Amino acid sequence: MADEDPADVFAFPDFNQSSKWLNLSLGANNEFFTINFQDPGNSTEEHVGINPTNADANGFFKLPDSLLPIGINETNETGHQDSPIPEPLHDVNLQDLDVFDDSWLQSNEPKTTEAELKTWDAFLAPDIPQSLPLFITEAGPGAYDAALKSAENPLGLGDTKTNVIQTNPYLAALLALAFGRGSVFFVWNEKGGFTPSLDGMRISGYSSEVLRSFQKQCLECGNSTRFLSIYVQATYRKHSGAVRVALAKAVDIILFSIQELLGSKSKGVRSLLQLQSFIQPIHSLLTHFLSLIVKALKAKTDERTLSLIFRETQALEHSNALLSGVMQEVLSRVSEPWAHFTEKWIGVQPEEGIPLTKKEPGNSFVKVDNNAMIDDAGLETEGSDFVLNEDRMPEFVPAEVASAMFETGKTLRLLRTHHPDHPLCQMSLIESSKPPTLQWHFNWKSIGEFQENVKNYERRLFESMQQERTTVRNAYSTTRTTVEGYDLQFYGQEEAQLERRLLASIVALNQPPTITSEKDNLSKLLRARLFDDPVVENSISDFSPHWSLIPYHSFGPLVAAQARVINREYMKLLFTAHQLKVHLSIQKQFHLLGNGVFCSRLSHALFDPNLDTAERQAGIALSGGVMGLRLSGRSTWPPASSELRLALMGVLTESYLPSAAEGSHQADGKHDLPGDISFAVRDLSPEEIDKCLDPGSLEALDFLRLLYKPPSPLSPVFSPVILLKYDKIFRLLLRVLRMLYITEQLFQDTIARTSRWHDVDNASLRFRFEAQHFVSSISAYFFETGIEMPWQRFDEWLDDVQVDLSKSNPEPDKAQILSPEELREEHERMLDRIMHTLLLRKRQQPIMKLLEDIFTAILKFSKVARSEAAGKGAAGKTPSYKSLYDAFRKKVDVFITVCHGLLEKGGQSVKPVRFDLTDNEKRGESMKEENTIDRLLIKLEMSGYYGHSRS
Repeated sequence: MADEDPADVFAFPDFNQSSKWLNLSLGANNEFFTINFQDPGNSTEEHVGINPTNADANGFFKLPDSLLPIGINETNETGHQDSPIPEPLHDVNLQDLDVFDDSWLQSNEPKTTEAELKTWDAFLAPDIPQSLPLFITEAGPGAYDAALKSAENPLGLGDTKTNVIQTNPYLAALLALAFGRGSVFFVWNEKGGFTPSLDGMRISGYSSEVLRSFQKQCLECGNSTRFLSIYVQATYRKHSGAVRVALAKAVDIILFSIQELLGSKSKGVRSLLQLQSFIQPIHSLLTHFLSLIVKALKAKTDERTLSLIFRETQALEHSNALLSGVMQEVLSRVSEPWAHFTEKWIGVQPEEGIPLTKKEPGNSFVKVDNNAMIDDAGLETEGSDFVLNEDRMPEFVPAEVASAMFETGKTLRLLRTHHPDHPLCQMSLIESSKPPTLQWHFNWKSIGEFQENVKNYERRLFESMQQERTTVRNAYSTTRTTVEGYDLQFYGQEEAQLERRLLASIVALNQPPTITSEKDNLSKLLRARLFDDPVVENSISDFSPHWSLIPYHSFGPLVAAQARVINREYMKLLFTAHQLKVHLSIQKQFHLLGNGVFCSRLSHALFDPNLDTAERQAGIALSGGVMGLRLSGRSTWPPASSELRLALMGVLTESYLPSAAEGSHQADGKHDLPGDISFAVRDLSPEEIDKCLDPGSLEALDFLRLLYKPPSPLSPVFSPVILLKYDKIFRLLLRVLRMLYITEQLFQDTIARTSRWHDVDNASLRFRFEAQHFVSSISAYFFETGIEMPWQRFDEWLDDVQVDLSKSNPEPDKAQILSPEELREEHERMLDRIMHTLLLRKRQQPIMKLLEDIFTAILKFSKVARSEAAGKGAAGKTPSYKSLYDAFRKKVDVFITVCHGLLEKGGQSVKPVRFDLTDNEKRGESMKEENTIDRLLIKLEMSGYYGHSRS
């Protein structure tokens, strides 16, 4: 048989033919993968779809008989309705090819004799035999084959028993093998892949040793093609995640491009070396993607798949130029679903269909979590909120970008919930500002253009909002209806119009796929560089930054710009519409006891024994005077809920001092308390309840708390953790308020004219003076240094923030716009400073235990002093006063010694300040809290009183 042209024996079958059952197990890097799938035409699976009997049997809109119903009740892993299964672009019907050309059997014409090469020597002396060639390489392939077949094996290659086959069929078989198709020379085995059908197969002029390496490359190409083809089909049918489908789509395009380009190149194949030059880049490409897919199959989520592709792309930065370019394009393609969700989350693209709400489980890096927290009072707070799911965030996204990305979307949804008429809630305004697309940028030129587009978008958006505020609201509602209104395309239309639209849709759907057009970058890249030599581009425009900077410059500018715009608008509303500073003033006045009227009224309502009792007694009616709990003058404790209501009625409302920002005064001089702040009873553990039962114990008032419910727009600033810290501070300050009242009462018990304690000993007098000095010093330190100083700094910081927000035309590069989350962090940081000064931090529990022991000793002495002042004391009690005073002095000495140790230790480190995308001066470095314990020591022993021992 004559040698055939490989282009004549290689042909592509129809793309629309379907595959049968396939089971493929291939090894790559000692990893194995098995895929099973079935021809959709042979599927026996039942579908729930449109009932053809409901359609008009004779009308235009009747269902064709061959139309398969689409399952509408099947849902994928994300909970959304399944889309139709996409058809692979590449040829999936990889049938065996007939590499022999049998057209000569049907031809009646004789075979054309090939031309022979003539020499002048043979022309001049045709009868004289020509001289034999000196070297075997000059004798042609026949002599080389004869040497190989010789039994003596003169060449030492061991090819004496090899089978010599025709060259062109063999080349065509290798070319088909690279496509993943079998032939008479290479047989497909589902368990082992492609295997040669003949042992020792070679062509004339080549030894089997020479052909073995190239034949191995073609076998690997065929196995890889089959593996990747089945992976694409299985991924499409399993309705995997969007990123994995995008990866399969990219592999599909690569296989399609290889089939198309190699098929066109096969027409020019004339030698083994030429074919090898075509197979070599394809082999490297398919081998790399085979390894990539095997690794990607182990990834459980789309985000891990994205991270894997990013690492693989980064590893190829300085290696193969073709693979590097292809992987960058694949990374861009597979990142599109994640980037599209991010664009919708931060508000630069509209949300199609049902928007993400707190009633859903979440999507991608946004998780809706039902937070249930039990504070130290036993009160359980529960509510769902958006939470950043760090496990679903791709690892290449910088932490500061990921945090800003999540907080921007969360703030935007707060804005949409509480201010739906705000301009930023209307996508028409965003779309008219032309926001840039969130995508990868791999060189400085592209990064510079992207940053410039972001600046222009932010400027246009700010100008649009300024114009929106100057227009009439009615004009805005008209614009919103025009842009966002949906024109009904089916209901209310005539049948002829519907028919025209349907025919136009059919024509559009019947168009061939445009995936290989110039618009597809991956196909274009493969067309241009698959069979070309890699060119090193030295242009400065393609100079690439370090890979650690590429994600930051690709996603950070747009996220930062959107964060500045959204945070600025929401922070403005917090200060104006929602009166943030008014609600903070409530916490300062009541939780931190910053209202003097409230402290005085609360102290009398709780401790004053001269007020009328609110306790119900059998046969005694309650008086109409001012009532109190009379903690120091009763034996039954704790009080009933009715007593609490009577004693504390009006304490909050009548003590509240409104600010000028709250507007006009009420007619009766009273104001509604912001946040509906009120007294409540704290849920305590059994051990804490036992301590509360004793009215003389320090924990007697631990059941009393303030209940504050922040409005929903202020929930980002007043988190449950912050409210818990306010409650802890109020619990301690209530004890300090009680100790102040007790020490003042000690003076009345000892020197008042009505006191019956006449023989006051020296130890009692010392106890009275030192207790009052100690409590007043602690109280002054807590209120002046512990609360007032951090709060004053926080209030000044808020004023600066409000001034920045009031600027009419801020510059994006210089604007330092705070987010609600950063405001919450600063708020919490201020409370942490207060708790540190008030010795309420966890590491300060031993010091607080010493302080509580000192307060308990003072309470014990006050109980005895109250009995003596009432004339109920017994004789011979002087030693007990001395022992109480000695115990008190020892505890005070230990407390002061510990304070000296704290002074020498210095300040404590606090959690770091977050790095802000809009403020390059902030760094994630820890800060040192100011050590103010020296001020307490100065108040306690300025004269060194406790430093000298006394008898």
